[in-house]
This record gives sequence, C-alpha cells and structure tokens, in this order.
Amino acid sequence: MDKQVQTINSLSRGLMILDIIHEHGSIGVTELSKILEVNKSSAYRLLKTLEENGYVEQIGEGGKYALGLKLCKFRERVLDRYEIRAIAHPFLEELNRITGEAAGLSVRKGDLIYLIDCLSSPQYLGVILQVGDREELHSTAHGKAMFASMPEDEKLRLLKTVPREKHTANTIIGEEELLEEAKRNRERGYAIDEEETTLGMRCVAAPVFDFSGQVVAAIGISGPVDRVRKEMIPRYAETVCQIAEKISRKLGY
Repeated sequence: MDKQVQTINSLSRGLMILDIIHEHGSIGVTELSKILEVNKSSAYRLLKTLEENGYVEQIGEGGKYALGLKLCKFRERVLDRYEIRAIAHPFLEELNRITGEAAGLSVRKGDLIYLIDCLSSPQYLGVILQVGDREELHSTAHGKAMFASMPEDEKLRLLKTVPREKHTANTIIGEEELLEEAKRNRERGYAIDEEETTLGMRCVAAPVFDFSGQVVAAIGISGPVDRVRKEMIPRYAETVCQIAEKISRKLGY
C-alpha cells in the first residue's frame, strides 16, 4: 500500500514539474527543489526520469531543463478533438490575410476560455499568440465576445466565481461595468480589448455559434495600437463579424 501511495506521489510531482517548467520556460535543479520543497537529489531524479522518457530536455551541458518535443504529439492529439478547429482554420487564414494581423480562435473549457488555433501577423511587428493561451472573460476580446453571448444567469455566475485581475489601467473589473459592456457587445456583435490585457495591443473579436444557437467559440484579430487604430475598428469589426458568421453557418447556425 505504501509503495502504491509513493508511486502516485511521484506521478503527481512529475506532472507538477511539467506545469512548473511550462510556467517558467525552463528551470534548474536547485530552483525546482525549492519550489517542490524536496532535496536536490530527489528533484534531479525526477527530472532525469522525465528526460529519459522525452518529456523534458536539458538545455546545454549542466543547464536548465525545458519541455521536450514529445509533448508536441499530445498537443496535436488534444487539439484534434476540437472539430471546430478544422472547420474554422480556413476562415482564420482568410481573416489573417485580409487584415494582415494576428488571428486567433478560442473555445470555452469549463469556466475558462483558451486559444486553440492562431496565425501570426505577416508584418514585421506583430502580436505573438500561442495555442493554449488563456483568454480571460473580463479583459480579452475573445473572452468578452463569448461572455456577452452567454445567458444572463451564466454571466452572473461567472462574475461570482471567476477571479478578475486588473492587468492595466484600462482593465474593467467591476460587475456593473462588465454587464453594461456585455450588453453593448451583444448589441453590436463584437468586443474590443482596448489595451486591457497588454498595453500597446488592441484586439477585436466576435462570437461563433453552433446549430443550437449557443456560443461555442470566438474569433478575432490582435495588433499593435498604431496599426489597429481606433478609427479603423469599425472596418476590422465588420470583417471579423463576417468571418465569425461564416464559421457559424458551417456549424449549422
């Protein structure tokens, strides 16, 4: 019984290490031992076990450890479960080509929203999007577009249960203000991240609906404020909404 418990604890620590490395980018044995509150030899053995199985790799001789390439195949398998990703990708390419800005597609998983597909801007300076990024309900265009299209009772529940961080001076965190903004976003059909997540970045996103009329995703563009200027938002919004409508029709809406 003790051996079984120990095995489970080791597995739990191994998974924790993957999360820690993902958060830090890379990590050394000493730093990891402090985070896990174990001695350095235990931290080293855990890392070497993960390394031998391809889940982490050492950067340089005696250097830090980063996530291994083996994890890529798991990422692709997980993403393949989302049929909407395959359906929406050609339209994401169209949005990217028309606007010249980074384009992304997000879906809801529980109470959180995650980016499941993205394309970088072809321009020299652009926003870097990464699959797996969390799109917060209160501050990102994707999150706000989906939030606005949810039933009212669901909005109220999420406002009570999901934490809201003030990322910049522009971030709205008050319940009343968020509900008022959600009403505006629903009426106009799109949402804007007005430097609310990252200073210098503006985003426009629209909701995507399935055959039942339920919001299932959001698609949008992100770019620096000197290119995605305020006076250009109506034009960008029209394009984003048109692309979102095309995807919704493909889903039977």
